[in-house]
Amino acid sequence: MLIVNCSLLIAQNRLDVIVLDAGHGGKDPGTIGDGTGVQEKNIVLPITMKLGKMIETRYPGIKIIYPRSTDEYVEVKERTHIANVNKAKLFISIHANHKKKEESDKNGFEIYLLNKERFPEAVMFTMKENFLLSYQQAGKDTVDNFIYSSLAQNGYTRFNEYLASMIELNFLSYAELASRGVIQAGNWVTLGASMPSVLVETGYLSDPNDEKYLSSEKGQNDVATSLFNAFLSYKTLYEMQ
Repeated sequence: MLIVNCSLLIAQNRLDVIVLDAGHGGKDPGTIGDGTGVQEKNIVLPITMKLGKMIETRYPGIKIIYPRSTDEYVEVKERTHIANVNKAKLFISIHANHKKKEESDKNGFEIYLLNKERFPEAVMFTMKENFLLSYQQAGKDTVDNFIYSSLAQNGYTRFNEYLASMIELNFLSYAELASRGVIQAGNWVTLGASMPSVLVETGYLSDPNDEKYLSSEKGQNDVATSLFNAFLSYKTLYEMQ
């Protein structure tokens, strides 16, 4: 039977590889602002790159992977696959939102975590994709792999929740956006990523104030700063394990 050191499941205490994922891109514009027609893909890319620059400046030893760094289209499943094969320790996906036609007006940011009801699916993806398991022979140690992956996903859940709380706290401190809270959902980027992961909806482009703010240099800098400060707190906790 495989004996697992749980502290190693979060990958040996060094947050040295992270993925910053700017949603949509290329032929997929994402949501579109009601007032100016600004496209989501052109909001989230500069925020993502600003965040990456902040991290690179503070921690030049951290490898940052961008599924897209230009206006290009990348399949959603390819984004998590890139993270998995590169043994990333953290996955942050950045988006903007739009209310549905039948909904009342909405504004503010939201943070999405994996729905716990889909935990078994996440375990299976971890078994399939996690680089630490890929070297094992097919069909061998299946029970041990399942135990390992289950423990890993439990660990990821704890880190996800902490990161989400830090993002919310820092958005409220540094950004001019209301909080709509932390939400559990079945987004692919939180399901398919075999590492701690969150999806951040930075605001609603259907709301004129959010749209104007997120389209501005100040708004994008504020959001990037909020995410950066949350990352600093997360890094400290992660590397204490």
